Amino acid sequence: MVSILKFAATMATGIILLCITSGCTAGTLITGASNAPSGVSYASGPGNKVISYQVVRFEDAVKATIRAAEALSLENQREDIKEDRAELQYADEQNQAVDIIIERRSATITTIEVYAGSFGPRGLTRLVLLQIIEELDQAGAHLEDWSD
Repeated sequence: MVSILKFAATMATGIILLCITSGCTAGTLITGASNAPSGVSYASGPGNKVISYQVVRFEDAVKATIRAAEALSLENQREDIKEDRAELQYADEQNQAVDIIIERRSATITTIEVYAGSFGPRGLTRLVLLQIIEELDQAGAHLEDWSD
């Protein structure tokens, strides 16, 4: 019983600190992005970096990221795609760069990190991540084969 109370207190403290450091917008992201068919997203840092764990293949996440950048009319600045890690950079018309790192965690788990720099707009990182998740959804890339 004591460990459950300790866990609850730790979680409550973490949520309060997250709201203080990110203006409570991170909670909105957690709710919105976790409604995807698969995957868990959370905000990390002072509010301009988001990381998402998705149940998708690495290759599908890379393709969805490229499609998301096209849908948002972002200009490709750099692409370094390897077997299990991709580093992409895009910019908007005002030269605000967005760095995206995609990493294979397993055959079916992929992380997607979107970062707009230390002082970049937090809304842009969240918008890019949500568009990537939308592209994954539209492609049917989430691995959900429950045929029993």
